[in-house]
Amino acid sequence: MKLFTWNDILSILNGDSNTDFLSGAKTGISVGSFDGLHKGHRKLLGELLTAGRARSLSCGVLTFSRPLPGIKHSSDYMGDLSTLDQRIRLFEELGLDFAIVVDFDDSFASMMGADFLNILLNVCNMELLAEGIDFRCGFKGATDAQAIRYWAEKNGVETVFVDPVYFNEGTDEEERISSSYIRKMLSRGFFTTARELLERPYELDIAAIRRAASEKATQLLPPDGLYRTENEKGELVRLTISGGRITELPECNSVRFVN
Repeated sequence: MKLFTWNDILSILNGDSNTDFLSGAKTGISVGSFDGLHKGHRKLLGELLTAGRARSLSCGVLTFSRPLPGIKHSSDYMGDLSTLDQRIRLFEELGLDFAIVVDFDDSFASMMGADFLNILLNVCNMELLAEGIDFRCGFKGATDAQAIRYWAEKNGVETVFVDPVYFNEGTDEEERISSSYIRKMLSRGFFTTARELLERPYELDIAAIRRAASEKATQLLPPDGLYRTENEKGELVRLTISGGRITELPECNSVRFVN
């Protein structure tokens, strides 16, 4: 899988780069934070790959170095479900061809939705856009699904809008699967539910936490306690969380919560 930054895209747009995006290949793209890459994300990206492969397109995502809720609502944000490295690995496992990583800043946030879509069209050769039904883009999220469909029809871009995926908690009520709901489950120590919605055990990127050193880790930590986890080799690792921090980092790159 090939990785690009938003600056790479702008360099091509401004004529500062002599290379074409993916050597001019036609693409299908989905835009989002994809934090945790849960069942809902997997359904969306599955639709992208199915529709894109039928048109012989290269399929990929435009994502953010940090999930947008962690930037826009930092005061009450619980933490990321996945680091960028973890998301990139999961994208690759799904069979995506490329990922464009954006450092969300004031310049990007102030861009009009049509301008953003035009860049994807003209630089990334986008012929297919796949999104959730409530996706919005552009300054203050002003460009909604209806506006995107209008833009797409004018520019010959196929759109696929995917309905949400719901989870039955064992009662008569259904809960929409979302990263925020999974954060809530993990904050209560409900690892079985999180595992079902993520389709894998919740995993902490110990290498990223170690790199952060004295800074507070951005990834969500479960409640304080002693946990039985497994490292990337499947070996048992006992992990103690106290005061919202791991008391002693294990000598491994990652741990998965198996209890």
